[in-house]
Amino acid sequence: MTGTLGLFSLVDLFQLLASSSRTGRLAVEHPTGKARVYFDKGRIVHAEFNNHMGEEAVYALFADERGSFEFQIGLPAPEESVQTSTENLMLEAIRRLDESLRDSTVIPEDAAISFADGVSPHDPLNLQAQEMALLKFVDGNSSLSQIAEKAGEDPMDVKRIIDRLMKAGVLKLREKKVRTARLTVQLSRQELPLGTVGIDPSIMTAWEKALGRAVDIVACKRDDGQVYSFRASSVSQAGANIVMSRVTMTKAGMAVNTPLLVKPPSKQ
Repeated sequence: MTGTLGLFSLVDLFQLLASSSRTGRLAVEHPTGKARVYFDKGRIVHAEFNNHMGEEAVYALFADERGSFEFQIGLPAPEESVQTSTENLMLEAIRRLDESLRDSTVIPEDAAISFADGVSPHDPLNLQAQEMALLKFVDGNSSLSQIAEKAGEDPMDVKRIIDRLMKAGVLKLREKKVRTARLTVQLSRQELPLGTVGIDPSIMTAWEKALGRAVDIVACKRDDGQVYSFRASSVSQAGANIVMSRVTMTKAGMAVNTPLLVKPPSKQ
């Protein structure tokens, strides 16, 4: 495997070699000298770069990602100079960098933050106290702003921490996807306020779990493309129907058995 740093980041490269449990030598022809990083079953066991050895060699290489690289399978390490796990090594390398010099990850407002595949909050990660405290609010459903609110921290500080943990492979983005329900308009058997529709609790619960928040508004699209917005309420045994009062139905120009595509907006 060969390539050029800059087109292929060290974080991506190390994560690829770690996840595939590779054994061998990563050789980097850097403008200032040669770097050698040895892997044993996906774990970094030895590194050397100019006058640096072990973990400091990895940190120095992260600080200046340049040059071409080649990974040779099967070459054993001449010695073992790295004791830190690969995950913690990358985390510390990223932490040491001047964040103002690194590209910040774009985190969509409606994207949820979750643990990366294979990572657990119970893993022995070498985290700072502020990072560890923030992970308590990562549930796979909450967005960056929601995590900041729950933690009582400034959103920009939270973004910097999440950005750092994402680059280290601890966290990842999970786009919040809600399924669109195809429901049929029916008259409500119970009194509903004007502009409010009733939807089965099972559908409401699925939406709220996906979004990580309560669903108060739904968008309803008719077959002719017309879109309406209604307040939403759970109505038991609504099933595949969306129920509303006759007044709401009339004002919206709908009739019984009108089919609608229904889902909550990504933002409220």
